[in-house]
Amino acid sequence: MQNLANTTPGTAEAGGKKSLKKRAVSELEKYAVISAYLWVLFALFSLHKREVLQEHGIGAWQQSFAIVNALIFGKVILIAQALEFGKGLERRALIWIVLGKSLIFAILLVAFHIVEEAIRAWFKSQPLSAAFADLGGTLSGLLTYAAIFFVALIPLFAFQEAARIFGGGALWSLFFRAGDKRFRLIED
Repeated sequence: MQNLANTTPGTAEAGGKKSLKKRAVSELEKYAVISAYLWVLFALFSLHKREVLQEHGIGAWQQSFAIVNALIFGKVILIAQALEFGKGLERRALIWIVLGKSLIFAILLVAFHIVEEAIRAWFKSQPLSAAFADLGGTLSGLLTYAAIFFVALIPLFAFQEAARIFGGGALWSLFFRAGDKRFRLIED
């Protein structure tokens, strides 16, 4: 297939190895994007919870906790990706890769969140059931929480998979740079 995207292939596509500095910068960029995305998600969860509980104002503690959670879960996602979670899906159609990775990582994030809440309950000398109160308190509440995570992760993994296929630089330019938007794919 001919590349008509007006992009230059990256060093990985050219067969060369990236330098340690370039790999570190690339991983830091991925971490920043994932963490920012998760922070928005967690901040919205926090705001929603305050609204449902009819608490007024924006809780600085909850919002700062959303940032810390996003940084931790961002690292969890990067480590899981480095361990190639969901790698077996890459032979399938793109929709199944995105949905499969969203499901795998939603389960992973909910599991880590349960562990986190259990540790917090333990430190506060609360019963283990208090750990599940934040996650809906019931099995249906937990499944709803997991479903929201699943749906919210779809755009993240869709963007990542498209970047993997088209080249991260080309996709990033298409979405975030002003100017001519020419990106055409043709079949031979």
